[in-house]
Amino acid sequence: ALPVIDLSCLPYSIFSSTYRFIASTVLLSHRLQMAWVDFVNNNLVGSGNVSKAAIVGFDGSVWGKSDNFKIGGEEAAAVARGFANKDGLLGSGLKFEGEKYFVLQADDDRVIGKKGGSGFFVYRTLQCYIISIYEGGVQPEKCSTTTGSLADYFKSIQY
Repeated sequence: ALPVIDLSCLPYSIFSSTYRFIASTVLLSHRLQMAWVDFVNNNLVGSGNVSKAAIVGFDGSVWGKSDNFKIGGEEAAAVARGFANKDGLLGSGLKFEGEKYFVLQADDDRVIGKKGGSGFFVYRTLQCYIISIYEGGVQPEKCSTTTGSLADYFKSIQY
């Protein structure tokens, strides 16, 4: 639910312009957040080729994630730091939901990791990272292809 803001104590001219600004800012923020979650749920997890997913900013902020992905802020920030230090990432790995994954490959566009029968792909776009986890019989190749396709789409629209 959107917050209710009582501005009735302000003069009408201030109220109307302030209200319009606040309402449009809150609605825009809500729509953007919903859009990222929709990308995650519809294009990644909804495909059946990805078990869990998130879209995070270069600063490590989580823009949208699947309900079943309990990614922490530090884990998202570690992804951003990892792209800046790919060699270090190969030695240290990455953690998601507190579980450490070994990094098998890291380049400018993608990081690949694995732990037992599960693993992850992180794709870099122009403005964010797309993190996809595969587990429980999901095929790694399909997870990679699905995630890479969304990353290519984001790049095509300059995102």
